[in-house]
Amino acid sequence: MGTNASGQRNQSWVDFAGVMLAIAGFFQIIYGAAVFAESGYIVNKLLYWNMESWGWAHLIVGVTLLCTSWFVFQGNQVAEVFAIIVAAASLFIHASTVQFAPFWSVVIIVIDVLIIYGLVVHGDLRRMKERM
Repeated sequence: MGTNASGQRNQSWVDFAGVMLAIAGFFQIIYGAAVFAESGYIVNKLLYWNMESWGWAHLIVGVTLLCTSWFVFQGNQVAEVFAIIVAAASLFIHASTVQFAPFWSVVIIVIDVLIIYGLVVHGDLRRMKERM
């Protein structure tokens, strides 16, 4: 599934996932900064943590997504696995805060699903697993 008819890697989906990683990382950083700017807006309404903790979570995941996108563009197979894990973490974070920014969260969730799809179905994960 991760290769085309000639047996070569389907690079377009992996490149797409890399671009989406960078976009999602940028959005996460913006969202984290917005949370810090408006931290008193939603205090005591979160399910798990306070707003500052969610802001740090968004910033950390955003920077990690941006860095991981660079490694995916370099063709690093371990970065593809890490990107899937970080995209899943991003998906969880936005699913947990969807009640406060529904449109924004759904957009990021869709981007995260596309990242995971592009890397799982069209990445080099299968070949890496076969080599182990």
